[in-house]
Amino acid sequence: MTHLTAGGTDALAHSTMPDTLQPRAPAPATPPRHFDRDFLRFGIADRRQRFEELEANMVAICECAALRGADRGARIDHRQTWDRAMWQRYLATATQIEPDFMPEMLRLLREIDRLQRLLMLSMKI
Repeated sequence: MTHLTAGGTDALAHSTMPDTLQPRAPAPATPPRHFDRDFLRFGIADRRQRFEELEANMVAICECAALRGADRGARIDHRQTWDRAMWQRYLATATQIEPDFMPEMLRLLREIDRLQRLLMLSMKI
């Protein structure tokens, strides 16, 4: 309902109907009573892939550090050819970059575990 104001413009009139009698939005539909197993499996696979990518990046950085100053006979893909100095460089780099990688890796592992438990629960329902 609109009323003319003193300035001649239209203004909305306030309803005198109490708030409890105002029409309400329809209640949301009840959620399904099951878990979407495909969604859970996709979530697990996605997080595993991201974890593996982080792990591969971390290993690649450490291997590059290990190769600096290595003997010609040392092969990055054959760790039995590594000498003590290579291992020390590898582990020192791993220790140095751990704070950059580990929080995300641990979070992904927790999420994978949680999703796997939900998946097992959904199979029992």
